[in-house]
Amino acid sequence: MSRRLISITLLFLILSSLSNVASAQPPPARLSSGNDLSIMARDPFQIFDNFYFVGTGEVASYVIETSDGLILIDTLWDLEGFREYLLSQIREVGLDPADIKYVLILQGHRDHYGGAPGLQEVIDAQFGTAEQDRRMMVADFGEYAPRIDFIIEDGGTLTLGDTTLNFELTPGHTPGTTSLRFSVFDDGTEHLAYMHGGPGVRTDDLDAIKTFIADLERIKQIPGIEVQVAGHFDSYLSGTGDLFDRAERLANRQADEPHPWITPAEFQLFLEERIALTRQVLEEPP
Repeated sequence: MSRRLISITLLFLILSSLSNVASAQPPPARLSSGNDLSIMARDPFQIFDNFYFVGTGEVASYVIETSDGLILIDTLWDLEGFREYLLSQIREVGLDPADIKYVLILQGHRDHYGGAPGLQEVIDAQFGTAEQDRRMMVADFGEYAPRIDFIIEDGGTLTLGDTTLNFELTPGHTPGTTSLRFSVFDDGTEHLAYMHGGPGVRTDDLDAIKTFIADLERIKQIPGIEVQVAGHFDSYLSGTGDLFDRAERLANRQADEPHPWITPAEFQLFLEERIALTRQVLEEPP
């Protein structure tokens, strides 16, 4: 074999190798007003004794503090600066990212899981999501998809220290959207919180839409829910203010005023509103 042929062959092999490496990387996320940290950076804050907001002006990320470490909910984007932003948010509320024991990814959209691979380089935690959304991540990110250490199943639980989370699979926004029930504490008083992982339907499948409606009806029947936790800043009942309106009311709350997140009747109305909006999707012409 001639030197020229050998050189060409080696060049082809090198280029093929680089191509394989590149294919393992996800396509770059598109910068927009919704994920530009120069626009969307927000101060983190404590909502309850054991519950903290550490997200952005568009997408929420939360930390649950337990007696045996922290649970992080969703990981934000994979754009430059987001990992450092999320870690600094956690530190600003007085917590240590090294204490994160579990990371829960509630839906397979990039704004909720994109930051996971980067976090896995710097924290030693177990990452969990539903199987259907794990497949979404692999389809989107290929080999760069986050490592998933455990699969969340409907009716499952996760206990860390003095805290137990109850999982429900609530598909419709994504095939494996996960919702949570857990306790929060306001000056020591316990309240039941519910976080729907994706309360807006995003599918054209009529059967899936009907299932989504039936599931919202089911959630309405769960007794004792007092607190709604939203994955996006505006996922609340129309006319009642967004996440940051509530944060302002919380910051200015007087001793005799109710906690702005403890609104059981409002949560019921929110579910009814979402049911009505989803029924409209069914009525739209194909």
